[in-house]
Amino acid sequence: MLPRVSTRPIDLKLKDGKILRIREFWALFLFDEIFIDNCYESPEILALGPFETIIDIGANIGFFTVRAKQLWPQARIVSLEPHPTNFEHLREHIELNHLTGVQPLNVGVAEKCGCLDLYLSPRNIGGHSMYKKEGEAKISVPIISLADVLTRTNSNGTGLLLKIDCEGCEHAILSNLTQDMADRVACIIFEPERSLYDLKDLLDKLEQLGFETTEFGELVVASRLPAKANASRSVGVR
Repeated sequence: MLPRVSTRPIDLKLKDGKILRIREFWALFLFDEIFIDNCYESPEILALGPFETIIDIGANIGFFTVRAKQLWPQARIVSLEPHPTNFEHLREHIELNHLTGVQPLNVGVAEKCGCLDLYLSPRNIGGHSMYKKEGEAKISVPIISLADVLTRTNSNGTGLLLKIDCEGCEHAILSNLTQDMADRVACIIFEPERSLYDLKDLLDKLEQLGFETTEFGELVVASRLPAKANASRSVGVR
């Protein structure tokens, strides 16, 4: 498949019968990262699972949502994607694979509700960003806060995985994390945009909220400290 040449989608059928519909050259990179390199499957995350709830911020066309359902079939997933075309392809993957317990939302996530400009990458379907990029087209997209997303999930302890891949907006989302919000999350995995902010400051913030942070490939994993996780499990929270 060549960029800007192929017009017909290609369906990749996985061993368990799940289907990934490839329409864009860059979707092959997403497939490689998520299904071949298993970029989101750090030892910490696998040890903390299975998860009752997953929040997928920056769901793109839905590949992580599909993979998460393979790993944790019973999980409830809220998949958030602000770009309209990516969102339609996300919904298509949910329908193609008959995924249940998945709620797709055509919104972005930031520190507060409203609308923000989304700057569009001309080539990379995963490169759209709310950080201004000179010369790139933009669209206005609706935004909700992480607090609102957590309210939708009704999660109350160690059973929640928060995955964030939103081209820089992870800084605003995680910088505004309160202790009450953090206590509802078992594990966070995110891709940092190191050129946009000081990653150490963000890691210090997460550690102050009770997370241990490690790097896994290009990603950062923040998991609850063992003492807190064990205390939650001792009262029946998973």
